[in-house]
Amino acid sequence: MKKIILFLLPVIGIIGLSFLSKDNAISTYHADGIEGLQFSSNPPAARTGAPGEGNCTSCHSGTTMSAEGVAFFTVGGGPGYTPGATYPISFSTVGGANNGFQLTILDASNNAAGTFTAGANNNVTTSGGRSYVRHNNSVGEGSWTFDWTAPATDVGELTAYYALNKANNNGSDSGDEIFLGNTAIPPFGVSIQENELEKGFNVIVNAAEQRIQLNYTLTDLAKVVLNVQDLNGRLVQSFDYGKQMPGSYQEDVQISTSKLSGLYVVSLFVDNHVMNRKVQF
Repeated sequence: MKKIILFLLPVIGIIGLSFLSKDNAISTYHADGIEGLQFSSNPPAARTGAPGEGNCTSCHSGTTMSAEGVAFFTVGGGPGYTPGATYPISFSTVGGANNGFQLTILDASNNAAGTFTAGANNNVTTSGGRSYVRHNNSVGEGSWTFDWTAPATDVGELTAYYALNKANNNGSDSGDEIFLGNTAIPPFGVSIQENELEKGFNVIVNAAEQRIQLNYTLTDLAKVVLNVQDLNGRLVQSFDYGKQMPGSYQEDVQISTSKLSGLYVVSLFVDNHVMNRKVQF
């Protein structure tokens, strides 16, 4: 009997260690694992599905699916960019027990393009010369906003690559859904005229009266459109001023929708050029 007991003890120990090892693997790599959930706070970099890198299936079982209609990427004032300008970006999805994301923006040579500034529940990291913005709180989150500053010069069309992980929070690496997508960000183009437009564009907010005062100067005949949108890219109000002659303008805009509160983006389109200002109501 003693011999049998002595034989079984090592076997039981090995089995127990194998289970612990499996749990550790889950908690190390899985966004909805059992313990500290390291990657639910900071997923490893280079998992966006961009050229030359992997995606979330490196740690999660299953296959990837298209993010079309599932993940929503919006550049405030976009879809293009003006060199050196800063744009609010939103990335969101609908539903999901535990959601996470990672995103990078590259040029045509697959090099990093621009820089990120983190917002709520996300942070910024670098790897292999590329910059990434990623979730740092996957519990109950379905939308993230952050800022992106475009490259200082026109480097041609850029591409945002992103991965969305809709984890099911079942304590294992099975049953999760991984979605990959990409969105083109073309340059608006910059000229001396456009630089002058930027210098002359100013926005004054009267939050109490829900009014915006715009000041801008046109150097040529141009079609002018004003958009007001929230940081998720949803249009709040739009004003079409039609064709306007060269000169200085001051427009007093009354917001006619429900009362605004928080940060919004005011975008003034002058022909194909757009100028953005982030304002507080």
